[in-house]
Amino acid sequence: MEARTPGVSSEDVVAELSRRSGAHWELYRKNGESHELTAAGASRRRAWRREEGWAARWWEQEGIRFACASRLDDLLTAISLAQSVRVRPSPTPDWPESRSPDAPPGAEVEPPPDLFPDLARALSAESRGEGQLAELTLSRGVAVERIENGSGLLVTQAAKTFDGVALAIGRRGGRSCEARVVFRTEEEPDMAALARRLADRAVLPLAERSTPLARGEWLLDPSVAAALLAGLSPLFTAERPPSWLSRPHFGSGQVTLVDDASADASFDGEGTASRRVPLVQSGEAVGRLRDLVSAARSGGKSTGHGVRPSYRLPPAVRPRRIFFETAAGVPPRDLLTSVKRGLFASALTVPVQVDLQKDHFEVEFTGVAVLAGRAQSPVSGARARGRLSQLLRRITAVGTDRQFFPMPYPTGAPTLLIERADFD
Repeated sequence: MEARTPGVSSEDVVAELSRRSGAHWELYRKNGESHELTAAGASRRRAWRREEGWAARWWEQEGIRFACASRLDDLLTAISLAQSVRVRPSPTPDWPESRSPDAPPGAEVEPPPDLFPDLARALSAESRGEGQLAELTLSRGVAVERIENGSGLLVTQAAKTFDGVALAIGRRGGRSCEARVVFRTEEEPDMAALARRLADRAVLPLAERSTPLARGEWLLDPSVAAALLAGLSPLFTAERPPSWLSRPHFGSGQVTLVDDASADASFDGEGTASRRVPLVQSGEAVGRLRDLVSAARSGGKSTGHGVRPSYRLPPAVRPRRIFFETAAGVPPRDLLTSVKRGLFASALTVPVQVDLQKDHFEVEFTGVAVLAGRAQSPVSGARARGRLSQLLRRITAVGTDRQFFPMPYPTGAPTLLIERADFD
């Protein structure tokens, strides 16, 4: 794991950080490698990427400072230059102290399989020939992170990734619609499920009928529910949550939210151990997410939610794997048959719009009208809007079909049934 650049070692960087801040420093290293395959018709494009980066944080002149570079000698220079940058005064973080054995070396990364023909056939069958796969990009990689600090922390972990982006075109008569689906999976993706998502997004918007209802029940596909949850998630990291969140009930008794990334990684980007953090329990807000800096400001402890999107950015507090609990869930088919008069939102037309401070949401979607528990005609460009707090209190049931979506952190949601919503 040790990398050397001419004349500079990690020990030199540690010595400089210790000189500046005593024991209040952190040194981070990341190695990453990935193979990418982009397929479009008969065309195939392959790419190989490799990245190495270093980052340091330390407490100096009453504030947290940050520097990064792709080489150790450049990191030393960046540390020296960072002293001239004005920073926000901050209490000293309570640096973690745990140690772990080195992670095993990352296995050789294999190129992703060519799944374009299989997905193209599945999409054509699912859409009855109205949907065509235009492009599929798959990326398979591995990343190794190492963190040490002045309090004795030394941890290493490796993580594998398999990401994809699928682009489809729906055509009906003289009309067309482009649809894009982003996904992440541990192994090869579920072709049938992916084809259904693409078909819904590419073909349903071509329906000429807008919503037939001004008000009714609202059934949300897991992908739509996950997008809504991702829009809500800053509530659990904000230093000053909006006033409506202080009410006795966050949502209905069916709403239980948890963040738990322990299945993905042993610790976060600051070396704090991953753990399960309940956020909402049976409708009542019970927890918040913190990294080292926000924990120091609030006087609490980090919950293991210091996230690094890149070595070039300092850690920041955000969810790592947030999801609806579904232990008391209902089979999605039973949720559908329970709808007397409403709409099923199967795909988003535009990203979910959420204003947390003003307690407002707006969701534009395509889907299907539902009458007496049976799917009726497709609906295009329907919109639901209203107060976010009211929407959460109207969730009457959650399904058993929870799925995770990259938004960009894993966000898990099942089918949701909302007893009443306003449509236009």
